[in-house]
This record gives sequence, structure tokens and C-alpha cells, in this order.
Amino acid sequence: MKNLFKNTEFMMGVTKYRNLPDDMGTEILLSGRSNAGKSSALNALTENTKLARISKTPGRTTEINFFKVNDGLKLVDLPGYGFAKSAKSQKKDWGPLLRDYFKKRKALKAVIIFMDIRHPLKDSDIEMIKLCSKSNVDFIPVLTKSDKLSNNKIVNSIKDVNKRLIGCEAIAISAKDQKGIELLSKEIMKYCSA
Repeated sequence: MKNLFKNTEFMMGVTKYRNLPDDMGTEILLSGRSNAGKSSALNALTENTKLARISKTPGRTTEINFFKVNDGLKLVDLPGYGFAKSAKSQKKDWGPLLRDYFKKRKALKAVIIFMDIRHPLKDSDIEMIKLCSKSNVDFIPVLTKSDKLSNNKIVNSIKDVNKRLIGCEAIAISAKDQKGIELLSKEIMKYCSA
């Protein structure tokens, strides 16, 4: 199957709402704790190991980064939350941008919440889920690093998350061995015809 994300390219990084690209097409927001494996997942999805910089110091990204998949679809990478020492000051900078983005952005169709499968639904994840619910935006819970657990534990973790987030279907992925990446790409593409 052809990877529709293969030609994804970096567009721009923004810190102010007025600098956002035109509000058109479909935007899927990528969010998660700084050490949840978000960059690795983005690189696995696009089959480009250099697309998202994977920092040895989680929490380095301070801009909201836009990646163009095609003319109608953009992936929007949010700075990682809950890890960086300077998280509070960084959040103060891009917090208002995020608020406006959720409130005003028509292109925003869904938020992917990346969570380490061994530690899902931390307070910061719950905060993001609440923001999605309040803003009436769909969210997709994605459990990363599934290669770290046995199949049995993966199934139990998915069940547990689904039980806590009623009406949601969590996806388990591993950027390392590409498990679940195709399923995630199909889930994203559903929003393109919407």
C-alpha cells in the first residue's frame, strides 16, 4: 500500500496566531508529553527519520510546527508538555496561541494524543482531552512504544484506556517496528474526506 504521508515536508514553525498559515483544508494536531515518542511516530508515519527532530533533551520544541502532507492535509506538531524544566515559561508563550487555535481554527479536525503505553492518561493528557471535549474537537488516543510490552499487556493497556475514555478506540503503535502505523494513517485519512 502506498504511503500517503511519504512526501510530507516541514512548512513553518509559529509562535503567534497571526502567523498561522491560511485556515483551509484539514489539520490534525499532534500532542503528547515530551517523552511520549511523538517525533518518532511522526517520522515512522512519513517514513522520514529526519522530518521531526528527536531531541535527547525532551521538551526542546517551543514552536507549533506545521507539516504539509498534501494540498489538503497538514499535521500540526505541538510542543511536548509535562517534561521540560522551562515548561511553565514556554507554556506561557504558546498557551494563548493554543487557546486561539482551538477556538478559531476551522481547519482543525482532530487531535492525536500520543501517550507512552506504559504510562497512559497522565494529568497533562487528561487536560488535553478536556480541551478537545470543551472545543468539540475529536481526539485519537495513541499508545506509543508498544514494542516495550508483551502482546497480552498491550491488549490490557488498550482495554484500560478505552474503558476510561468511553466511546474512544485507542491505537497501539511502535515506531521502532512500524506496528500500528498503517492503522494510524488510515485513522488520520478518515478526516480528509470529512
